[in-house]
Amino acid sequence: MNDLAPPIKSLSMLKEINSRYYEEVRHAHEMGKKIAFVNVFSPAELFYAMDIIPVYPENHSVFLQAKKLTGEVAGYSEAEGYAPEICSYALCDIGHAYSGISPVGGIPKPDLLYTSNCQCSSLTKWFEVLSRRYEVPLFLLDVPFFGEREFDSNAHRYVKTQMNELVALLEATTGKRLDRDRLKEILDVSERTCRYWKDIVESACHTPSPLTVFDQFIAMAPVVSQRGLLVALDFYETLKSEIDDRVRNGIGAVPNERYRLYWDNLPIWPELKWLSDRLASLGACLTATIYTLPWTSLGVDEKDPLDSWARQYLVYFDWHLQRRIRLILELKEKYKLNGFIYHSNRSCKMLSLGVEEIRKAVSKSTGIPGLVLDADHGDPRFYSLGEISSRLESYFEILSQMETKG
Repeated sequence: MNDLAPPIKSLSMLKEINSRYYEEVRHAHEMGKKIAFVNVFSPAELFYAMDIIPVYPENHSVFLQAKKLTGEVAGYSEAEGYAPEICSYALCDIGHAYSGISPVGGIPKPDLLYTSNCQCSSLTKWFEVLSRRYEVPLFLLDVPFFGEREFDSNAHRYVKTQMNELVALLEATTGKRLDRDRLKEILDVSERTCRYWKDIVESACHTPSPLTVFDQFIAMAPVVSQRGLLVALDFYETLKSEIDDRVRNGIGAVPNERYRLYWDNLPIWPELKWLSDRLASLGACLTATIYTLPWTSLGVDEKDPLDSWARQYLVYFDWHLQRRIRLILELKEKYKLNGFIYHSNRSCKMLSLGVEEIRKAVSKSTGIPGLVLDADHGDPRFYSLGEISSRLESYFEILSQMETKG
């Protein structure tokens, strides 16, 4: 067997897809379109139906971090008084707002901002900063948290009312009414796109896995930012066809796949290639993660999309502790996992505060130890590659000993 697995050729399409997306963003106003800065759990279809291009500060920060520009742009936000301890996505994006530094040609001033507080509290404050910086309105969707409680119809009505208010704001911003038929067409494209993405993500159930979680991290941009557009649908149709071929021919993403691992929390964006190569050298393939799952199902009723979105905000995006534990255990069986890596992400307090409890619960249930890596999804000042490498070696030594005994 070759030392290196053949690359997934379809992923090379992403450079052009992302380039064209940001080019359209830069020329949006010339084309008579508006721009909205939104968070990743936003109803992209609604914005596209209103000729508003959704732009994701989180995604733009990923590009900054992957290009190792965090230190440069962070200097500008820190000069304005923002502490390095805040979310590195926010730190990078605020730094971009003050410096204009961008690996994608920059992003023009938005016409409005939209976010919800169901994802994390940092987003709320971050978007408030952007609203002041750009002097544009911010629509904040207020979402009650449920946890394990019974579904509350009053809370659902409260969120749906806000969704209707959002539509009214978009109509006032564009000066035209929402075309429900156009929205339905866009939702249909999104539904098909998400089905392809689901098939791609679940292809990792095969042994050997035809792709890694790292491949998913790279490939997920269009399903987030261009969901509902044909460019995203065509990309995932092409990618799925190639992944299907790899499954049929037994082509694994990691040669001599020995360990099939779960990855918890956000990626470490500046170190994707380094970490991918390091794990592959140990015969380890990241095959499952919660992070890419939200886009595997659209789950929006075309007859009443606002009702569906309100329900999703209340239930689906509530990643409470017990739900995460249950889901990881389900993934363990589905993807035949024999190892777990938990990224204790300094930048994402919401997903990281319960990491140790999750590790203990999963290990108790499966009998498989988990490894906690202390790092940050985008700021290299807060982790050491040497320490990560050393801890990985120690962890796989433990797994190897368990294999020998078992």
